[in-house]
Amino acid sequence: MTAPAQPSASSPSAASSDPPQEPEPAASFSQNGKTRVLHYGNTEVDATPENDGIFTTVTVHNDTDKPVNYDIDVSIGDGVDWVASNKFRIEGVPAHGVKSQASTVGGPHLGPIPQQPKIYIDALETY
Repeated sequence: MTAPAQPSASSPSAASSDPPQEPEPAASFSQNGKTRVLHYGNTEVDATPENDGIFTTVTVHNDTDKPVNYDIDVSIGDGVDWVASNKFRIEGVPAHGVKSQASTVGGPHLGPIPQQPKIYIDALETY
C-alpha cells in the first residue's frame, strides 16, 4: 500500500488563506509569600487568600501595536468543592502597555477560604 500523495506547493490545496495558528501558551505557576501566581502567555493572575475571599489581580501585557480590550473569566478554587468565578474586563490597554484589574473572588459563605488557591482561566477574549 502506498502513502497518499502530498499536495505540491503549487497545488491550490497547499495554499491556505487562514493565518498560521499560534501555539497555546503554557501555563506556569509561582508562589510569592501567600500569593499564588498563574502566568499564561501575556496574562498573569495573582490569588491571595484573605478572610473575606481570594483577592485576585489580573494583569495583561499588550504586545501589539494597537490598543486592545480583554475579557477574562477566572475561577479560583481548592481543587475539591470550593469554587468562585469572576469576569475581568480590562479595556483600552495601550499598545505595548500593561493594565490590571483586581477584586475579591468568593468568600467564607462557600466554606473555608483555600490557603493554596488553584487558579483557572476559563476564557480569554481580546477585541
